[in-house]
Amino acid sequence: MKYLSILLHLYQPPTQLGFVVDDIVRQCYEPLVDIFTSDLNPRFTLNLNLSLAEQLRDRGHTHVIDGLRQASERGTLEFVDSGAYHPIFPLIPESEVRRQLELNRTRNQEIFGPSYQPKGVFPPEMCFSGHLAQLFHEMGYQWCITDDLPYTYHTGPSPYDFIPTMHQVKVFLRSNTWSNELSFHTWKGKDFAAKLHGALDDWFKGQDGYLILAMDGETFGHHHKYYEEKFLRSLLYAMQADSEMKLVTISELLEKFPGRPQFVPPSTWSASMEDLCNDDPYPLWHSKFNPIHHNQWVLTNHVMQQALEAAPRDPEVRRLLDRAVYSCQYWWASAWNFDPSQVFRGAYLLLDTLERACSVTANREALRVGRDLYNNLVFSIAERMSAKKS
Repeated sequence: MKYLSILLHLYQPPTQLGFVVDDIVRQCYEPLVDIFTSDLNPRFTLNLNLSLAEQLRDRGHTHVIDGLRQASERGTLEFVDSGAYHPIFPLIPESEVRRQLELNRTRNQEIFGPSYQPKGVFPPEMCFSGHLAQLFHEMGYQWCITDDLPYTYHTGPSPYDFIPTMHQVKVFLRSNTWSNELSFHTWKGKDFAAKLHGALDDWFKGQDGYLILAMDGETFGHHHKYYEEKFLRSLLYAMQADSEMKLVTISELLEKFPGRPQFVPPSTWSASMEDLCNDDPYPLWHSKFNPIHHNQWVLTNHVMQQALEAAPRDPEVRRLLDRAVYSCQYWWASAWNFDPSQVFRGAYLLLDTLERACSVTANREALRVGRDLYNNLVFSIAERMSAKKS
């Protein structure tokens, strides 16, 4: 049997504009709920960060929440945990990773009800490092997921008949090739299923095996209009007619394939072979070749230090810090996605956090240093903009 799992990642940053969320609900989230609750035997794994769940609730999109809850209760949808406000786990302290996971689970259980019982972790942007597996084990998770490209670069072909395991946590590997084929091209589901069936026949050679596809859920309907119908619904019909290929949630794979201790290198679903050769595993969020990233993280770490000192005396500092480390501000500073307005939006949230923290601790020197670090960031942004014009 060929087992196929599809993980969809739904997220909007805490700084997202309300009307944009409303548009994406109409274009993507509502159609996805229709797919998840259809009678076509859907089986999907879903990550929905608290950052988005709160915006759906606060903007009155409770029908989306109710639909996802219904799908989960029916067993057609499996929730997976993540960082509440989408920080890059390997780049923040382990204590903050733990807090982000605890916040995500506790608050999402309040929003989605008792059916929110994730067994696995989707590290934001699939940014993985081996020490995270130990933390996930301590917190009771059974599995996590990252991309297979770094694994194939360092170790060898991606497995299909066993699951790499680190610190007693199964580390599933997303198929970079097949996921990107689906995300960056537009396929009819039935055609994709036929092509995949043939490829898996060649790869599995008559044995049972599995393949995992994972991508932004916004791919369907928002990035590619009506793709949820053209691909997902069509795929479900094709899977019903295929007796040799079965759609399952990722947790169902735990029962079908054994674990095997394996080293899984630092990973993300956005690294290229060139990045791996340059030992630059998180190039879109902290590239060693990007001075803006350097200045962002010097500022971030300073703010974090001051906020953690002040947080026990002021819950608002803690609330601000939880949101201030969201990943998008660093992504927009990367070479391929540069948007100064989005970088500044994150920097302003960091400064708000710092000013609140320093008002609690009365540490004027820390505030002065933070403003100097912000000025360094502004200068590096100006240099990038000047270089682009020349």
